[in-house]
Amino acid sequence: MPVSSCTNLSVSEQAVLKKFVRQVLNNAVIDKSLILPSEPQSLSLLAPGACFVTLYTDQQLRGCIGTYVADQPLWLNVCRYSYYSACEDRRFTPIAKNELANIRFEISVLSELAPIANAGEQALLTQLKAGIDGLLLKEGYRSAIFLPSVWQALTTPSEFLQALKLKGGWPANYWSQDIELFRFTTFVIEGENKNS
Repeated sequence: MPVSSCTNLSVSEQAVLKKFVRQVLNNAVIDKSLILPSEPQSLSLLAPGACFVTLYTDQQLRGCIGTYVADQPLWLNVCRYSYYSACEDRRFTPIAKNELANIRFEISVLSELAPIANAGEQALLTQLKAGIDGLLLKEGYRSAIFLPSVWQALTTPSEFLQALKLKGGWPANYWSQDIELFRFTTFVIEGENKNS
């Protein structure tokens, strides 16, 4: 089955994914488990798709987990990573019932990863498109990924890359010809909090 095209989701398909996120979050908080909704009919949502689900409360990050591997149907990944972001992001305590109404979320559907030739750090910095490119670094057992939304906080290519290296466990000034580089874009579906 072909990978889901992240830019071809209709308004109704986006609405289905937003509904699924809300259902999963409600069940996660109330039942403390991942309860999947019924499988959708849409071929785009049944196609494999990589995604991240990011949760916010009052503009503050509250959870963000996902995958860059499109090995499961998009709808299933959206549901799974909604649950993981709410309950298993080790940086935060699990979402509590009294927070549910104020949770805002973003579903970032990833494009296919496009390899970038490793011609050195300076070459990469000149190629990065601020605000557009997401970036994945891989070397050995280490990897780190930033979504394009991270550009809102880290506005220059140098800041973006240094922070990504630190996230992956490399020193900020580290570089190696063995680092594999991949860029991607995202299609973002925003879900407002229930009080909006």
